[in-house]
Amino acid sequence: MPANFNSIIDAALLPYAKAGRYTYHFVRGKLRHDPVYRAILKNGLLPNEGRLIDLGCGLGILSALLIEARKQYQAGNWDPEWPTPPQNLELLGVELLEWKVAAAKQALGDRASICQGDLRTFELPDCSVAILLDILMYLHAADQRQVLHKIACSLQPGGILLMREGNAAGGLRHYITSLAEHICCLWRGQGWNALHYRSMAEWVALLEESGFSVEALPMSQGTPFSNVLYRATRA
Repeated sequence: MPANFNSIIDAALLPYAKAGRYTYHFVRGKLRHDPVYRAILKNGLLPNEGRLIDLGCGLGILSALLIEARKQYQAGNWDPEWPTPPQNLELLGVELLEWKVAAAKQALGDRASICQGDLRTFELPDCSVAILLDILMYLHAADQRQVLHKIACSLQPGGILLMREGNAAGGLRHYITSLAEHICCLWRGQGWNALHYRSMAEWVALLEESGFSVEALPMSQGTPFSNVLYRATRA
């Protein structure tokens, strides 16, 4: 019987049990309730091969999901209505916080490469796909532009950037998005940090300025947020 998405999540979660109770339940919540992970697999948004760099990878959640999806497909447990998950992607994650790097390494072992670094200064290797999920809002406008330019330079021609950010023109939904993020920052001990959002039109313009063609996909299904996923292709 083909595996459903919840069974893939359950299998992807298992390695996190040894990384601590908080880590396990955080990853469980993200995989079950954040629509972006399901959308990436269901819509076939990633190439089959090459190198994937997850910038600000946190606990390595996307890598864990892709590893398990590949395993389920190879075992014949895959919904035939879904596209084939990536089979030959090399997985590299870059994360600023040391404790998250340690937890991701403990869970994923040698199945993915996780390293510590600041994406503003980290030297990116050539890649076929880059991931930025809810990261650029923490950076000032000039740094946002610099990071996107650097990613564009590291991507192979035709390479893909998947980027999710809140839409500052999203009205009440954006207010809820910003408030929730501020609360998370306070809970993590980071204080009431300034967050730097843009409207969907502004994000698209910035991506095009960096050399991408852009498709914008709503990514707030089942949540009160104003998130948008941008699938940007390097010209």
